[in-house]
Amino acid sequence: MSDTRVAAVVPVKRLAAAKSRLRLPSDQRAALALAFALDTVDALRASPVVAGVLVVTSDPEVASHLHRTGVAVVPDDTTALHDAVAVGIAAAAVCWPGLGVVVVPADLPSLRPEDVERVVRLGQETDGAFVPDHGGTGTTIVVHAAGRSAATRYGPGSAARHRELGLTPLEQAPPRARHDVDTLEDLDVALTLGVGPRTAAAVATLTEARPA
Repeated sequence: MSDTRVAAVVPVKRLAAAKSRLRLPSDQRAALALAFALDTVDALRASPVVAGVLVVTSDPEVASHLHRTGVAVVPDDTTALHDAVAVGIAAAAVCWPGLGVVVVPADLPSLRPEDVERVVRLGQETDGAFVPDHGGTGTTIVVHAAGRSAATRYGPGSAARHRELGLTPLEQAPPRARHDVDTLEDLDVALTLGVGPRTAAAVATLTEARPA
């Protein structure tokens, strides 16, 4: 029987440049970005359909945290997200040959292992699939089954571009898998969906400083 698990690729920006749309001081944005990434990776690691997680990042703090958990980390020497994803996909093919790939952004703090499993199972029923974000125009997760060419087109309006690639939109994906966080308003919704422990701890430190 073929292995139906996947390798997960997570690109993570340098913390100093991450989450620029959060109306918070830079140190608080960086702390939230790190918490989002670690909670996202933890959800992937705990999912039975994920054989391994590979993070692509140029941030030493992110790499240090993840090395301690045993997650594979590949240095990001690129300047564009799609290039970082391509580096991750190529490295994942070496680490876990013959498996499908799931590409997951690092800003899904509400993601749960069961959400990952649901998305991967749905995606494996297609020739390639993507999860539209909560606004419907962007993309969170992209799934490619084993033996399929893996390609992504992240960025503004990425849902339309992923459709143009022939990927199937997974409209039935769980809400937590669709909810990336770019703004404080997004964060409020994520908190109602439930967030991981690191994000909850980081948010708790914002109580006094956060604008009304």
